Amino acid sequence: MSTQPPDPSAAALRPSSPAPLDVTASVRNALKLGGSLMVTYGIALAVRLLLPRVLGPEAFGQFNWASEGFTAVFFVLVGLGLEVYIRKEVALRPEHASEFFGGTLLLQVGLAAGLLGAMQALMAAEGKPAPLRLLVLLLGVYQLFFRCNGTLAAVLHARERVDGLSVANIATKCVWGGGQLVVLALGLPLPWLGVPILASEVLRAAVLFRLSRRHVGLQFQVNARGTREALVGALPFFLNEAALAANGPMGIFLLGLLTNTTEVGWYGAGWNLAGMTLMAAPVLTWVLLPLLSRASSQSPEELTRITRRTLEAVLAFSIPLTLAMALGADVWIGWVYGEAFAPAAAVLRLQAPILALTYVAMVCASVLTVTGQGWRVTRTSVVSMVLNATLNLTLARPFLAWFGPVGGACASALALFTCEAVVVFLLVRAVGHRAFDRQSLTRLGKTLASCAAVVGVHLALAGLGAPRLAVGAGLYLLLVFATGAVRLDELRGLMRLVRRRGAPVPSSPA
Repeated sequence: MSTQPPDPSAAALRPSSPAPLDVTASVRNALKLGGSLMVTYGIALAVRLLLPRVLGPEAFGQFNWASEGFTAVFFVLVGLGLEVYIRKEVALRPEHASEFFGGTLLLQVGLAAGLLGAMQALMAAEGKPAPLRLLVLLLGVYQLFFRCNGTLAAVLHARERVDGLSVANIATKCVWGGGQLVVLALGLPLPWLGVPILASEVLRAAVLFRLSRRHVGLQFQVNARGTREALVGALPFFLNEAALAANGPMGIFLLGLLTNTTEVGWYGAGWNLAGMTLMAAPVLTWVLLPLLSRASSQSPEELTRITRRTLEAVLAFSIPLTLAMALGADVWIGWVYGEAFAPAAAVLRLQAPILALTYVAMVCASVLTVTGQGWRVTRTSVVSMVLNATLNLTLARPFLAWFGPVGGACASALALFTCEAVVVFLLVRAVGHRAFDRQSLTRLGKTLASCAAVVGVHLALAGLGAPRLAVGAGLYLLLVFATGAVRLDELRGLMRLVRRRGAPVPSSPA
C-alpha cells in the first residue's frame, strides 16, 4: 500500500496531534450517491416487489434462480477483485487506472465468453427448457457489462467524481425498471425480462466510460506490466469475491438444485424485503474504502477514530431496521406479496438479522484491507464459503422433509445467518482494539437492551395485530434517546458537517 510521508511543516505547526482528515468531501459524496441510490433503489424496489406478485412463486423462483443464483455464481469470476483494488489504490495513484484498464477488460471479455459456453452446455445436459437457457444467456451478458461497469464506477468513486455517476445511475435504472414493467404489462414470456436488464447496463457502460475519460483521464491501453500488477494486487479481493458468492448466490443456486424453484421463490421474496435494510451498503462501500485508505496513510490514530465511529453509526442505523423487519415479517409479506407468499414470513425472520451483521463485516473488511490484511479477509470468506455450502447441502432436504413447504428456504436462510455470524466474529477479532471502544460498546449495549424491551412489548401485544409495530417503533425511539444510545446533539453535528463546504472537520478522540 502506498503511503505518503508526513509534511514536516505541518507537523511543526501542530506538534501535539496529527492533522485531522478532512472527511467533508466524502460525506457530501456519500449524500450525492445516497440521493441517487434512493431514487434508483425506489425504482428497483417497486419492480422487485411487483415481480413475485405478478409471476407467482414458481415462475418467480425460476427467474430468481437464473438471475440471482446461476449466472451470479458463475460470473463472480469475471470481477477479478478489481473494484476493491481500485478504491484502495487509485484513490492514491489515479494514473494507475489507465495502466491496467485495457488489459483487464480484454481478460474479462475472454472469461465471459468461456463461462457463457460452459453454462449453456451444462443447462443443455440437464435438459433445461429453451426459454430458461435464453434468459440465462441474456443475464450472462448483462453480468459481463455489470462487472465492467463496476470497474469504471470504482475509478470515479476513488477520485470522488460522482456527480455524473449519480445521474447515470438514475437514468439507466429507469430503463431497467420501465422495461420490465412493460414486459409484465404485455404478459411477454419470461426471457423478455432479461432484455431491459441487459439494455440498461449497456447504456450505463457507455456513460461511465465517457465520464471516466473526462474526469479521471482513463485511457484504453494494454499494458502488460500494469495489468499484471493490478491482477496480483487484486488477487486476495478476487478470491474473497469468489468465496462470498457462497453466502448469497451459491445458496440460491444450491436451493434450486436440492429442492425446487418454489422454495427459491419464497426465499427470494423474503430477501427482496430484507435487502431493503441494505440500501446504504453501496454508498458505504463506495465512500468508506477510499476514506480509510487516506486515513491510514495519514496516521493510525485517524484510522482508529474513523473505524470506531463508523461501526457505531452503522449499528445505530441497521439494528432498528433489522428489528422492524423481523417483528413485522408476516405483515410485510402479506401487504406486499399477498397470501400466496405467506410461508415466506418464516424465511424473512431468519434473514433479517443477517443484514446488521453484514454492515459490521463490511466495515471490518475495509479496515483490514487498507492495513494490508486483505488475505485475512479472504481466509475468513473461504471459511464462510465452506460452512455455507456444507450447511445448505446438509440441511436443505431434511428441513423440507421435516417442516414441509418453505423448510428448504428456511434452511438456506439459517445457513447464511450462521455464516455471517462466524464472519463477523472473525473479522472483529482481527480488527482488534480499532473496532470498539467504551463509548461504542456502551451504546451498543443500550441499543440491544432497547430492542429486548421492544420485543417483549411486541409479544405482549400479540392480539393488537399490525398496530403493535407502531407502538414498538415509538417505544424504541423513546428508549434510545432517553438512554443516550443515540444522541440528538451528534445528529445535529452531522447535519452541520453536511452543510459545511470544504472546512476541515475537527478531530474527536478515538
